[in-house]
Amino acid sequence: MKILICAAGSGGHIYPALSLAQSLQAADKNIQIFFLSNKKAISREIFKKTSDKVFIADFISPYRGKWTNPFKFFLKNLGFLLKFISETIKVFFLILSLKPDAVIGFGGIVSITAISFARLLGAPTLIHEQNIMPGQANKLLSRYVTKVAVGFKQSSKYFKQAVVFTGNPLRQDIEQVDQLAACESLGLGKNLFTILIFGGSQGSRFLNTSFTQAIAGLEHNLKHDLQIIHISGTKDVAALVDFYQQQNIQAKVFSYCGKMSVVYSAADLVIGRAGAGTINEVCFFAKPIIFIPYPYAGGHQKLNAEFMRKQGAACLLFENNLTVEHLQQDIRRLIENRDVLLSMGQKSRELFVPQSEVKLAKLVLAMIKA
Repeated sequence: MKILICAAGSGGHIYPALSLAQSLQAADKNIQIFFLSNKKAISREIFKKTSDKVFIADFISPYRGKWTNPFKFFLKNLGFLLKFISETIKVFFLILSLKPDAVIGFGGIVSITAISFARLLGAPTLIHEQNIMPGQANKLLSRYVTKVAVGFKQSSKYFKQAVVFTGNPLRQDIEQVDQLAACESLGLGKNLFTILIFGGSQGSRFLNTSFTQAIAGLEHNLKHDLQIIHISGTKDVAALVDFYQQQNIQAKVFSYCGKMSVVYSAADLVIGRAGAGTINEVCFFAKPIIFIPYPYAGGHQKLNAEFMRKQGAACLLFENNLTVEHLQQDIRRLIENRDVLLSMGQKSRELFVPQSEVKLAKLVLAMIKA
């Protein structure tokens, strides 16, 4: 049995796809899993460590400039169209030669092309939507696929056909670690308040800058009892290391961290974006979080974060009107009020859906056998 899984663009798509693949192969060792992804650096970085059965479609984004220069606008989008056509043909021949028994999509252009051709050839298809508000690809595909699975129950109102609530598959390498042991393995103190901050799989300069400005303005006694785990992306590492040394704050700065179980377990508070993967992991580890949603990509992170805030599991700040004082105020309040921290963490844990990858794998297999 051959199953093609389409996932590209970010860890938020790729990690659930990998988790599903492992669950499918655990259910049936004879299943062959193939992936369709893109040329983004994060895609290559993740897949090269996990699978050698990865096909690449080099789709590029359309040019979204203004009509002030119609000639430039036309040329830029002509390049997009030509690339789209050539890569679509490549995907068609991939489906034709592979003859998969099912095609699964986690969003993006790669899902649109592969699932469309799979449906034409009569193969069963499924999409999984990780966020509350679906992306454009999944909205379009939901009208044609065999099954629609969702990570949040609240997503059902965005789809015309019935959906299956599976929750979001958790990364297979995620596991609970004792907090003191986690701090020790990172070379951090055991009795300091630990903040984990990261801006998604590719980092965020805005979060890096806003957070350091907020920390710099904290009272000396709070900074004295504080330590930081900062996953910054590649560009700001040296500057952040210098900053924490100047502030005399114990910190571990990573451009990218492959030990997310350790850093989550070590943290008392998380600050970050509101992608579905981050939410799922925060809930698994029962961690309170201050969300600063990524304001673009259709605004789906805003809805994710608002849902978590309404459940009492998170604080929420918006990038477009964020001030250093607002962030500083939330950090200070949570450091000084452990009861609020504990309550937020407990409510996060209540929202975690266990065995989501197993439920999704069973749905895929049932769809194939139907």
